[in-house]
Amino acid sequence: MPIPYQVVEETARQMYGRALKKYPPDLVKCLRSAAKAETNPVAQKHFQLMVASIEKGEQKDQPICQDTGMQTLWIKAGTNMQFNGQKVQDAIRNGVRRWSSENEYRKTVVHPVTRAKVGEQVGLRHPTIYWDFLEGKDYLEMMMLSKGSGSENQGFLAMLVPAQGINGVKQFIIDSVLAAGGQFCPPGVAGVGIGGTFDSVARMAKEALLRPLDTRNPDPKIAELEDELLEAINATGIGPMGLGGKTTVFKVNVEYGVTHETQNPVALNLQCWAHRKAGARIHSDGRVEYIDYFGGEAHE
Repeated sequence: MPIPYQVVEETARQMYGRALKKYPPDLVKCLRSAAKAETNPVAQKHFQLMVASIEKGEQKDQPICQDTGMQTLWIKAGTNMQFNGQKVQDAIRNGVRRWSSENEYRKTVVHPVTRAKVGEQVGLRHPTIYWDFLEGKDYLEMMMLSKGSGSENQGFLAMLVPAQGINGVKQFIIDSVLAAGGQFCPPGVAGVGIGGTFDSVARMAKEALLRPLDTRNPDPKIAELEDELLEAINATGIGPMGLGGKTTVFKVNVEYGVTHETQNPVALNLQCWAHRKAGARIHSDGRVEYIDYFGGEAHE
């Protein structure tokens, strides 16, 4: 039977609110661990304020941060499902539009030239939606990342050449983090993409932000690079909100793809401490389960 599109719409609506209000459990763990290890009194104070914002957001059912962000969605559709892709996308857009119109929060989406506000957070080519497939499954999984401008403005991409090697990749990442400083509202997560093409490497970097923070890339060389970059970034001492401290990022997630023999694209997508994301699994019978990452366990 075809997936019920009204369920997709309502789920997208709920996901938007959940992304803004519910702090990811794996990030809570990282935040508390970093706060415990911190010795800088200014950094400690910022950690206290972050924890307070999370707790008040949940208690009062309010967004953790005033920036409601720009929405990017990833859809993984089971190959045993019946669905119309255009209707799924329309339902998602309607869900985002409904949540925005029903809640008096900051509206952030504008025309790029006139700067006129769109008003309902939905417009030309937004939200951005990427598709993939789940072989043999009869459900659809969606992940939403609602990314604010503080972190999104601190995105970097370079078309490196093979002669620059892996050291060139590392140097680009560190230089980019130093250039960003406290502007991406650290501590957060660093998503890195390596390889592919100009367009795909940027997608890889942002997609890396969806991975659970207790995982490493299955490729040993890439996992080693994640560890090296994490150590190097935190050694900058940028710290919470750029005011100094031991933790600038909680985790570095690297995704990669094959590339042309004469190029080596690399991209960095920094995520802020709030890390607004939400996920859901919609079964063909209309049942909905909320998840924190693709393939994750269902929860309330």
